[in-house]
Amino acid sequence: MDDFVVYDFRIDVWKPETLPLKRLAEYASELARLFGSPADVHLLKIRKGSHVQEFAVANTARATVERQLALVRAADAPADLARPYRNLNQFLRNDGGSAVLKIKGGAKVIEFPGCKTPLAEEVIIHEAGMLDGVVIRVGGKDDTVPVWLEGEGGEKLTCTASRTIAKELAGHLFGAAVRVNGIGKWRRNADRHWELDAFDIKSWEPLDDSPLDEMITRLRAVSGSGWDELDNPQAEWLRLRGQA
Repeated sequence: MDDFVVYDFRIDVWKPETLPLKRLAEYASELARLFGSPADVHLLKIRKGSHVQEFAVANTARATVERQLALVRAADAPADLARPYRNLNQFLRNDGGSAVLKIKGGAKVIEFPGCKTPLAEEVIIHEAGMLDGVVIRVGGKDDTVPVWLEGEGGEKLTCTASRTIAKELAGHLFGAAVRVNGIGKWRRNADRHWELDAFDIKSWEPLDDSPLDEMITRLRAVSGSGWDELDNPQAEWLRLRGQA
């Protein structure tokens, strides 16, 4: 195992002989999203006692996985990492347990409080805002038409629009990303995370899908923008987008 680093995912409420296969698959699927690098992460075995899943990460992907897991712990974690963490925590809450991910024989990496998480009061707000995403569905015969967008992190954003706007958006189905403006209904759940319940689209615009280097060249050409003073504008762009 010199070519691998091994992680333990320990669930305190289950044992190998009591955890249903379907639930095991759900846990493993969300853990795979947390680790990333799917070709380099392997399930080695499930140990007895508390339910412990051992995962081997190839040393060639170790640095990438460590950066990914460090981002999960950040307050501003990207949506594609925050979502599997929340899902795992919700599984544990529903199962009446908690868990920890650690390097085998070493330090804790991520704790999942599960049922130990203090519950917050549910809050619902309605406010104006905007969403970016790819149109993946337009359908319905009512005056208010369902429109689905796929967000940057792969999440489904459920919206509605008038027939006129829905017809316009249908022309962009599975095309370049769009930005929609309107009124959103947001819900803060028991885990203190805000989730989109509904979004009423009032207007929209296509997003520029030009290559990154072309967009930065245009930004640097704008007098007083500050982009022409940066040594590495590409890195700054990725930082602002939460990708660095």
